[in-house]
Amino acid sequence: MGTGIATNTHNGPDTVPHLLLERVRRSPDTEAYTYPEGDGWHPVTWSDVYAAVVPLAAGLIARGVSPGTRVAMCAATSYRAIFADLAIACTGAVTVPIYPATRDDEARTQIHRAGAALTFADRPVLSSPVQRLDRLDALAAEGRALLASDPEAVSRRIAGLTADDPAWLIYTACDDGRTKGACLTHRAATYGAVAVAQTGIVSPADRQLLWLPLAHVFGRALLLMGIQVGFPTAVDGRADRVADNLRVTRPTFLGSVPHVLSKVCALDSEDLGGRLRFVISGSARLSSDVIELFDRRGVPVLECYGITETAGPACANLPGRRRVGTVGVPLPGTRIRIDAAGELLIRSPGVMTGYDHDPAETAAALDSEYWFHTGDLARIDADGFVTVTGRKKEVFKTSTGKYVCPAAISERCRAVLPGAELVVDGELRPYCVGLVFTALSDPAVDAALDRLNATLNRWEKVRRFAVIRTPLDTHDRDEAGRPIRDRVLARYAAVVSGLYERGQFRNSG
Repeated sequence: MGTGIATNTHNGPDTVPHLLLERVRRSPDTEAYTYPEGDGWHPVTWSDVYAAVVPLAAGLIARGVSPGTRVAMCAATSYRAIFADLAIACTGAVTVPIYPATRDDEARTQIHRAGAALTFADRPVLSSPVQRLDRLDALAAEGRALLASDPEAVSRRIAGLTADDPAWLIYTACDDGRTKGACLTHRAATYGAVAVAQTGIVSPADRQLLWLPLAHVFGRALLLMGIQVGFPTAVDGRADRVADNLRVTRPTFLGSVPHVLSKVCALDSEDLGGRLRFVISGSARLSSDVIELFDRRGVPVLECYGITETAGPACANLPGRRRVGTVGVPLPGTRIRIDAAGELLIRSPGVMTGYDHDPAETAAALDSEYWFHTGDLARIDADGFVTVTGRKKEVFKTSTGKYVCPAAISERCRAVLPGAELVVDGELRPYCVGLVFTALSDPAVDAALDRLNATLNRWEKVRRFAVIRTPLDTHDRDEAGRPIRDRVLARYAAVVSGLYERGQFRNSG
């Protein structure tokens, strides 16, 4: 296998590097990834992956990256990002993935909060130092120079890793709009891949198309599933290319979020590649209409459940055990229960150790018996299928799988539009809309929302809105005089539907 990494796997496949090493040992010459290059797709074997990752890991060591050092990754999903990510793991460092569409100031804040010593990026990021993904050759050259004098530099790092060492620090939304960093060990990172493999849902004969961001645990779980099971993965992080890539790469399964699935569900079997056995839907609830369209084509939708703090999948529907409208049953090794308040609690090897430098949030989320309190309301039927029914606190997900805290957006609006109230919706929709309760002129509202949107991430921006001239009803306000969001949205449901169906309109009510 060459120099740089020993094949000793005494710690077992419960660290990311050992997962990779075991795959390289078992099937060195089979296809690992294929990625777009020029006018076609370029395949690489597991041996090729190994040969690319080792020098990159050694290069990081040469630059002073130590075990536990935090290294950020702010990039779209690509083969370069995957190689860099695996290289980080092989040094014993901690990957801090940043969603590539995060606005620049928030990305810098997360990188600074994490204390990242280096940032891999595919776009300008005002962070120091930065390693551009299109310039990995220089890093690899530094690594080869180190390996020439110290061939075991990387293997020593891997040998020293344990399942309890930190692997990922991933930021997720708080209920008040802030972010908090979930600390995930190698045991947590690899758990989902191993558990899914145990279900038998996939085999080395499968092929997946991976476009999901590696900033989220859904995409990371799918990436590691490929390594654990040994099936090839077609990699292209461009969401607008999913439909075309299905036809060209002909995967046997696809993991995606509802927003993209709603666009490809109308494709015929050939446009789906002709070999699609099933699709995995996660991050948000998928509409029954989309599920039905896939079913008509003989492609079952397997909805699953997992969040950042569980490092990926905790519950899933399976081809032979599926119930539409649920998120399935617990994966092997996961235990679930519903507490007295109706909240879904999870205990599994995938659960985080806590939130970075945030003992109060950690104590609120993890109880003394290490049950993780998800914040989701749910029920479990007699057959063990889980149905998510809502959230304990006011936060929702768009159909792209991104969390939005409407109360935080409304609070920001009060700063730019004094005297007005903004009620935000966007649950299971591709973007957010708003109801603005004010007597101010339309130009004033336009200008204020422009200023508001400039402070928000792309998925939080209020894309369309209606100005409501009628004052809020007393019954639609809480004790502090703030709008009670659910009541307001129910009262103005037709207005909200009109925003999505017909575009922006004003002077309603």
